[in-house]
Amino acid sequence: MKPVFFSRRHARTLSVQLNTSKCKACWKCIEACPSQVIGKIDLPWHKHALLINPDFCCGCLNCIKTCLYGAYSKNDKSGQDAVRPKGKSVLLFFINNLLLLSGAITIISGLVLQFGFHIQAARQNHDAGFRDADYEQVRGFDQMPDVWGINYSGWSAIHKVLVVCFFLLMIFHIYKHLKWYQGIISRNLMGKNVQVMILSAIFLFTSLTGIVPWLIDLLGSTSIYRFVFVEIHDKLALLLVIFLILHVVKRKNWFDAAYSKIK
Repeated sequence: MKPVFFSRRHARTLSVQLNTSKCKACWKCIEACPSQVIGKIDLPWHKHALLINPDFCCGCLNCIKTCLYGAYSKNDKSGQDAVRPKGKSVLLFFINNLLLLSGAITIISGLVLQFGFHIQAARQNHDAGFRDADYEQVRGFDQMPDVWGINYSGWSAIHKVLVVCFFLLMIFHIYKHLKWYQGIISRNLMGKNVQVMILSAIFLFTSLTGIVPWLIDLLGSTSIYRFVFVEIHDKLALLLVIFLILHVVKRKNWFDAAYSKIK
């Protein structure tokens, strides 16, 4: 008889399914899982792996590759047996897709600001012989040619709105995965999740270096430090784009499974 806390939900995620009768309780799958999805029932008379956080499964399929006993397999069942996102899973699905959409548009608007205005203005000011301290007063972004029919102020406003949306969605995403972060730290598994931890750190510093120039601007200051923070923000944002792309690519299987089963 199965424990009362065991259910179909604890045997499947969107990407994999677990046959507990084949599990030999070697626990190698727990070590291989980067998302803290797999736990265990470790009673003297009852031992096997358990999917304790199925919503966090990223679809890496490490459990399938690691298990020597064939306890894990791809979840490709359809119809009544299919696992469909419900409740928390649906929320995570839409939050993740909103993150992708807002992140993509934020990246585009940020690249337009950087390459269409910031870099061009820096070249013009350098050629004109302006000192760095005069940079904020003389760059005159709104006098520069529009990009796709929108001037600097318009792109800046679009970028700020999108950044706020992306920031709030990202904070919510991190909050929903707080248990995962706690598990990574408590079990000393940061080495296996370097990419995600670096992404989290870059996101934090990118946000801070983006907020500081806004505060300086709201105070009516023309300090050179505003430009310094903007430049740091621009460079960190490029790194953030790279790690975001890697993060999404690594979870491609999760998105594929979610799309196919939410239809």
